[in-house]
Amino acid sequence: MTAFLIIGGVGVALVLLALIIGDVLDGLFHLDVLGGDLFSFSSIAAFVGAFGFGGALGLALIDNTLVAVIVGVVIGVLAAWGAVSLTKALKSGENEASFRSDSMIGHAGQVITAIPEGGYGEIRISVGGHVRKLSAKSVLPVDAGQEVWVSSILSPTAVEVTPTTPELNA
Repeated sequence: MTAFLIIGGVGVALVLLALIIGDVLDGLFHLDVLGGDLFSFSSIAAFVGAFGFGGALGLALIDNTLVAVIVGVVIGVLAAWGAVSLTKALKSGENEASFRSDSMIGHAGQVITAIPEGGYGEIRISVGGHVRKLSAKSVLPVDAGQEVWVSSILSPTAVEVTPTTPELNA
């Protein structure tokens, strides 16, 4: 049983190492050869830890090394599958929160530099947790501090806005 507990302890140490510098280790050892996180450092660490502790559990329940190894492998595979699933779930949300120009349309912003009629000023806008300062153009004049919404994208750094209360600017 001591051997299984040592293997489990090594697995826990590997999991902690994977949490701290896992992507670096994946890059150094090129473990993810299939591209699906199946052989990533985190999945291997989860397998090793779960195999060790699962094997110790199997040995404690039934005093047979073969049964302990089978229990360890089953629990290790389940832990590795969980690590792969969690990694995929975390990576799937990476691009959703990115700040794209087209994601600004329809969002409200606040004027920080007054926008003259037909001219440019500046607005501050927050989309997906990202705050940006952009040049803004408006058909109507808009004073600093007023709220506007983005009606179109002119360039990666400039937008066209519409005041939320146009009757105040008339």
